[in-house]
Amino acid sequence: MGALRVAALELPLIVAGQASESATLAVDQEPPRDIPANASFLATVRNRADIRFPGGTLFLVAAPQRGPIMGETGGSLSTAPDESVDLLITQAQSIVGRDLPPALARACEAGLLALLSVAREREDKGAVDGDPLFRDILADIAANCRQQDYGVAQVAQRYKLNVRTLQKMFQKHGTTIREHITAARLKYAGAALLDPANAGKKVSDIAFEAGFNDIATFNRLFRRTFGRAPSAFRTEANQAAAGVARAEQADIDDIA
Repeated sequence: MGALRVAALELPLIVAGQASESATLAVDQEPPRDIPANASFLATVRNRADIRFPGGTLFLVAAPQRGPIMGETGGSLSTAPDESVDLLITQAQSIVGRDLPPALARACEAGLLALLSVAREREDKGAVDGDPLFRDILADIAANCRQQDYGVAQVAQRYKLNVRTLQKMFQKHGTTIREHITAARLKYAGAALLDPANAGKKVSDIAFEAGFNDIATFNRLFRRTFGRAPSAFRTEANQAAAGVARAEQADIDDIA
């Protein structure tokens, strides 16, 4: 019987995978669960995950979870059918072992991380569907986080809750309201940096538009979330897009 342990170090891991034969997966303190053969799964690993499989192949895609995590403090595992997870596995399998040019490799990486993010957002949605008030507060954060004076006190006032009650609500879901406000601002900033319409804007301008009032804090949080400085993030994305465009044009020229 094969066995594999996946350990989360500084940050929790989001792990997607598929085994060619039935397997069992234990995430953090949860009991082991059966994974059917050729079924995709998605798990949030805060400490460790133990996978046991009788044979065949096991394919995993893992990335650090840099934003807030929904759900209780224990691990989470989903084996529900999800086309975003299936597509993620298929795309990852198609590039394993290939020697890709740097720009194309970065584009592929960005695509895989985007699919993983979509799958993770669906899992988050399932965690909050049974709590309409919490869902409304998350929507309020997404809509208003760009206001620099927006914070815990403003949310509590909007929903007529005391701050402690609001904090407990987020703790129940394994996170904090400050983390969500910051994550929403970073998500906006990341998208704005990739938008060609903002090509002439300074990084600092985008940071202030996203709701940050201190550029040093923004740079530090952005690097922690995206793994690189905002300026490098923008540059690498533009280079990757240009590389894909050149590859597509080369394919067209070859056909012609």
